[in-house]
Amino acid sequence: MQKIKKILCATDLSETSDHLLSWGVELCLKFDASFSVFHAVPPPRGSVARQIEFERGGEKEERIEKAHAKIEKFMKRFDMKWDFVTAYGDPVLEIAKTAKKIKTDLVIAKSLGLSGLQQLFIGSVVGSMAKTIAQPLLVIPPDKTHTSGLNLKITNIIIACSLTESDVYLKKYALAFSEKFNADICLVHVMESPVNDKIVQISSGHYDEAQRRLEEKLSLQLENLMSARTHILHGVPGEELALYVKSRKIDLIIAGVDDHPGRLITTTTAALLRHLPCAVLTVPIKTSLQAHEI
Repeated sequence: MQKIKKILCATDLSETSDHLLSWGVELCLKFDASFSVFHAVPPPRGSVARQIEFERGGEKEERIEKAHAKIEKFMKRFDMKWDFVTAYGDPVLEIAKTAKKIKTDLVIAKSLGLSGLQQLFIGSVVGSMAKTIAQPLLVIPPDKTHTSGLNLKITNIIIACSLTESDVYLKKYALAFSEKFNADICLVHVMESPVNDKIVQISSGHYDEAQRRLEEKLSLQLENLMSARTHILHGVPGEELALYVKSRKIDLIIAGVDDHPGRLITTTTAALLRHLPCAVLTVPIKTSLQAHEI
């Protein structure tokens, strides 16, 4: 089981930042973890002269002081220790540096809720974070946040299984959250349909039998991973998982990302971060040798 003892909350201090901080506080209380709040002041866009004026004219320090005051005001309602970490520069790169420096176990952030078209033109911040940060990243969707107060509930968790040895690593985080929140775990794998039924009508009994046997084999592989409910879906993985989450009232989905620098997010995980049907925990997957040591 994965131990979570240090949690780093990355906030942009937007109107919904209180909701994110509430999640961070509640997770720290559940896991008995230390809590650090991170905020990056991005450099101003424009000429070099404008950046120099921003840095030397006191505007940068003023922004940092205002950020600290806002977070401190919110945190006063909680009887717990916490620390504030600030940086100046690109928020994604700076949070990655900070997470590595303080050796945090979990980074939490909140989606801005951009539409697909907006993400296409300006990109997704949480998507960039998942590609850059070397630690597990918990992304909170805009429609799942709650008002301040200790009432966070995680009842149903699913692991997006790839049926490779990396699933063992995802299992550790699922068990950690399940223990602290007394949540149920379901193992889900999506089979990509080899034939488009809208184009070709399949009526072959041999095909149906082969599909049934394959499902049984895959279900057995899931059952060997751990004792939990299993479910085999058909279709495009990211889309089917998003639909499954919405129909089953899932609170948390755990998916893997490559742990190599400059990694590419799998299409499944990228789709989950884009749709965010619930909170999504992306876990950097270790090498084959490391996975065997877990």
